[in-house]
Amino acid sequence: MLDPRRRRWVLVACLAGMFATTFPATILTIAVQPIALDLDSAPSTVLWVTTAPLLAAAVSTPLLGRLGDIRGHRRLFLAGMLVAGLFAVMTAVAWNAGSLITARTISQLGAAATVPSSFAMLFRAHPPAQRVRVSSLASATLAGAAVVGVVVGGPLVDLVGWRVIFVVQAAVCAAALLAALPVLPADPRDRVRVPLDLPGALALAVLTLSVTFGINRLGVWGWSPLPLACLAVAPFALWALVRIERRSASPLLPLRVLSSRNTRVVMVGSFFLGAGWMGNFVLTPLLMQSVMGLSAGLTSLLSVPRATFIVAAAPTASRWGQRFGERRMVVVAATALTVVMASMSVGAATVSIVAIAIALPLSGWAFGHAQPGLLSAMGHAVDERDFGLATSLQQTATQIGSVVGIGLFTALAGDATTPGPFVLVYLLTAACVALSIPMAMLIRDAHNSPPAPPTTGDGREPPR
Repeated sequence: MLDPRRRRWVLVACLAGMFATTFPATILTIAVQPIALDLDSAPSTVLWVTTAPLLAAAVSTPLLGRLGDIRGHRRLFLAGMLVAGLFAVMTAVAWNAGSLITARTISQLGAAATVPSSFAMLFRAHPPAQRVRVSSLASATLAGAAVVGVVVGGPLVDLVGWRVIFVVQAAVCAAALLAALPVLPADPRDRVRVPLDLPGALALAVLTLSVTFGINRLGVWGWSPLPLACLAVAPFALWALVRIERRSASPLLPLRVLSSRNTRVVMVGSFFLGAGWMGNFVLTPLLMQSVMGLSAGLTSLLSVPRATFIVAAAPTASRWGQRFGERRMVVVAATALTVVMASMSVGAATVSIVAIAIALPLSGWAFGHAQPGLLSAMGHAVDERDFGLATSLQQTATQIGSVVGIGLFTALAGDATTPGPFVLVYLLTAACVALSIPMAMLIRDAHNSPPAPPTTGDGREPPR
């Protein structure tokens, strides 16, 4: 365990890395039209600059988390920062929509490597009682990056254009990388190198891509052959993954990780929380513009408090998680979020900007307590050798839930100009979050959890 001063520097380095690789995402959502005009492309094509990286992250995150467990999280974090920075430069000099989407997707793959590695290094550096605190700070950093994107993005694009955003990102990545080099702890030297389960990784990638792409495009293209074919492939990919993992000498998804109750309930809870949260997050601006007649600028202004309150929730989430335990905090936060989202249906039905404006920061506050508790509970579920895989599984479950929520709820209300579809969507997003509550009730808190079983050098439990 590192001394307290060193822990603080590791925390700063990891948070800086996550911020540097994350903040351009929300800028892109409000810069689609200028980018399309500059590259002589259609806005529907440029929208893939957000969809493709999201799909790439969902597919690659478990593999990258496991790769960090096997090869070292310090090494993977630094490599991810380097890739994110280099391809941020390539994004800045993109000459058409294809090059922009490709560069942005590869840059996001680098960014995806930094998240599980950051959590793994932070969980290893901090005692169990402090893990909910670092999870809260990490969630606040990611939310803060979204706030920076919303607040700074519009004026920056108007003043100097969209390309400078990625020049700035490359510079921030370089600074964070240089700062991390002397600070991050060395990877353990006693680690026994085991081969990466490439067949399992391929099967998991096909499964994740077929589910996320199929559902995402189903909401956009309707019942067309391609998304239906993707969804038809998913059961076969799952079958192949189970067979491969059962026979593998060094499985990508070890049984000791998946057999933990916390792992299973956190993944399911994260899926439902992600579906409800992101479905609500994406549809609310459409309600404000299509039904309430607000401008894009006013919509952005009213949306900022939601992300700001996620950041503001970090200190209390840290204290309450340590005092009451992750289970109780997540149950209470998810219940509060369910009530707030359900109340937004009343705001939609009455076309009340005031009701929606009050609900947005309250939803951010509740989410800012639920997400860190789930992350911390996942960290407590496994031996430290599996921190990267465990946290990446939580992130992937959230990402898949987000894709499902965005796809399904956009299909229901994306083109609506009357309150009715939005009322329905708000009730459905509340129902999704409500489904995470029984999962949270099954979480074992750190002080009630049995100690993780010892492992041999290859990560397997020793014979008894």
